[in-house]
Amino acid sequence: MSKVKIKLVFLGHQLHSLNSDRILTWKSDLFEIVKPIDSYTITDNSDGPDWHFTDDNILAQLPKKFEGDILIAVTNVPIEDNYYVRRFKGNKLCLTYFEMQGILERNNIPIENLTLRTIYSASLVYKRFGNRIPIMSEQLNHTHDETRGCLFDMNGNKTEIIHSTNKPQICNSCIHTLTTARVEKNLVDKIQTELMGIKKLTYYRLVDFIKAYPISVLLMSSLTAIILGAIGSLIASWIW
Repeated sequence: MSKVKIKLVFLGHQLHSLNSDRILTWKSDLFEIVKPIDSYTITDNSDGPDWHFTDDNILAQLPKKFEGDILIAVTNVPIEDNYYVRRFKGNKLCLTYFEMQGILERNNIPIENLTLRTIYSASLVYKRFGNRIPIMSEQLNHTHDETRGCLFDMNGNKTEIIHSTNKPQICNSCIHTLTTARVEKNLVDKIQTELMGIKKLTYYRLVDFIKAYPISVLLMSSLTAIILGAIGSLIASWIW
């Protein structure tokens, strides 16, 4: 089974807090990243309402040819209809961190988690639809309005992205849809395991645990202090 080859490019100003090395070294049975990540300047001004860049504007600034199966352009400017991902012809997508970076950082989620989530969902869409990325005008019904922490959450409210950028999953209905479209079940199972690695840093996971179970943490801390105190007394008595 061949992996989906992903070509990443930066369009416009690169986000300094984006850890591109983490993305480049990510291991997956589904996809592989074509190195290096190229950069392109934005040469035209916004041409849509509310300073948005239309699909035609973004597409015109992307390379005509690229090495790989899917091209994903990462930018930080607002794109059409205030989406955070748009699909273009030629198996090209644009992911914007406009408004998304602030949402992720306020919730202590590494911003590259959004890029990884997009790569996984785009790769599965590519396989589901016969090795192609359908354009925006095609009615795919590949997402669901209910937020389940799934790769295919619609996220009509952008703040709900936090549920699928910290240990995301593929929900049961989406698993059924993918396997019905002849995506290998064993591959989907492997992807579920891989997605567990898209998570917060250890420090923030500990903070979340303390917030969720404050009494248990307090009891554990007290018990640990008592045990350490007793051990310290025994050692001191033995020395003397």
